[in-house]
Amino acid sequence: MSEGKRAVRIALIGTGGMGRKYAEMILADEIPGLCLSAMVCRSQAAREWAGEALEKMPSGKEAPKCFASADELFAEPELYDAVLVVTPHKTHPELAGKAFALKKHVLCDKPAGITAEDAADMRAAAKEAGVLFAMMFQQRTFPKYRAVRKILDEGQLGTVRRMFMETTRYFRTEYYHASGSWRSSWSGEGGGLLINQAQHPLDIWQFLFGLPETVYAEIPFGKYNSFAVDDEATLVMRYPDGATGTFIASTGEAEWMERLSISGSRGKLVLTDNTLELSLYEQDSDEYRKNAKVTDGRELAIKRTEQRFGPADSGRAYRTMLENFASAILEGTPLIAPGEAGEGALQLMCASYLSAWKRGPVSLPIDREEYRKYLHKAAETDL
Repeated sequence: MSEGKRAVRIALIGTGGMGRKYAEMILADEIPGLCLSAMVCRSQAAREWAGEALEKMPSGKEAPKCFASADELFAEPELYDAVLVVTPHKTHPELAGKAFALKKHVLCDKPAGITAEDAADMRAAAKEAGVLFAMMFQQRTFPKYRAVRKILDEGQLGTVRRMFMETTRYFRTEYYHASGSWRSSWSGEGGGLLINQAQHPLDIWQFLFGLPETVYAEIPFGKYNSFAVDDEATLVMRYPDGATGTFIASTGEAEWMERLSISGSRGKLVLTDNTLELSLYEQDSDEYRKNAKVTDGRELAIKRTEQRFGPADSGRAYRTMLENFASAILEGTPLIAPGEAGEGALQLMCASYLSAWKRGPVSLPIDREEYRKYLHKAAETDL
């Protein structure tokens, strides 16, 4: 960062894999408007990593102060303006809440917590403190999803009637599931696929389509693994305007697949991995259906185009999110993924679990107490 420019002093809580990536980006001066002023390094391995990372810092920069616990960090609030939370899911609400109480801005890794109630309480606490609350939903910055959002915002597809998303990109092995005692359990993680890997695609779903009115979920818990949580899910959603959506995700299928399709009255969009195919009708199909003198769509002219995107650059996406967070604090730039995004993604997740447990459709927003009751019962099935 050039001398004389303002910077947000950020404290990092969580120096696991992702926390270290964020720290290294900030320490290397890759994030304009952001400097790392403090870190929580609880384990010996984390402290050793911190020592190595600090040795690589550009000369002349002040090294961040390392703390052995979050409580020690919170005891010295004068050292930082914001907090970056990158810890296990269940700890996010408490850590963010303590930061909000100190009137510190918070950028939280996904998910916001393990229930929609957690995220709602975090949002309320941020509002009361008068600070910013943002989520690390970096896939919102991917060019392919920005392109889809632009097509929808411009109304190119007309009235959207049906949406479909399938993702099997998050294949996970038993070694992964055993990599942390809290992983892949109701009591430790609050769920499986939907609370972990699928939070990103669920966020893209709400980023593009908003939240549905009802959700019906078929979830074969432990279909591929010997645990009680989900590793596959099929969701069917209904929207107030009559649009319907289907969302499918799995961590048990080895072949990578990402597919999104949107059908509207004026066209259809299909995004397969990084290829976007767009079919636009010369005439709105609702009008054509009513007025055509033939029995099918043979006289409906269609213009087809194709656009290819390069592979997603995750490093660039993370940098964009960190820079946006700093810019929002310093300049009032709109957040790419405000705290409400964390709440929405968890609403979709919780509604899906509740639907599977009750074996029927549920309405959004869900009943908090009912969900807590079912979650507590599910935790008793952990192996």
